[in-house]
Amino acid sequence: MSESSKHIELVEKCADWICKSLLDGDSGYMYIENPDFPKEKRPQMVYGFVPDIMVVNAPKYECIIGEAKTANDIENQHTIDQLSAFLRKCSEVNNSLFVFAVPWHRTGLARSIIKYCCRENNTSDLRIEILKKLPG
Repeated sequence: MSESSKHIELVEKCADWICKSLLDGDSGYMYIENPDFPKEKRPQMVYGFVPDIMVVNAPKYECIIGEAKTANDIENQHTIDQLSAFLRKCSEVNNSLFVFAVPWHRTGLARSIIKYCCRENNTSDLRIEILKKLPG
């Protein structure tokens, strides 16, 4: 499985989890970064970066940002910059959630990077979900 197909699989698993766990199965509020989707169903840019998934104005959440990273793409400056932008956006919107999808064997690293980004951006009070048991 190529790096790109691994990423697509993680995005799909993240979208499924968000839809089932947070939106009661209603994907109508969800925007997914996928070249096969029409432009109006893809997320808008957030501080210079496009998240993999964005949910806006859902009944229980004003904003959900979902991001997926493969095992080889978690630990770099680009990811830190992206996460910082997405966490900052979540901190500006009431009732928001950030969902991070990474392979199961990288969840510890993901948690450390999220903590670092929160500390550096003063966004420690956010609701964050790191998905577990994902393929890698």
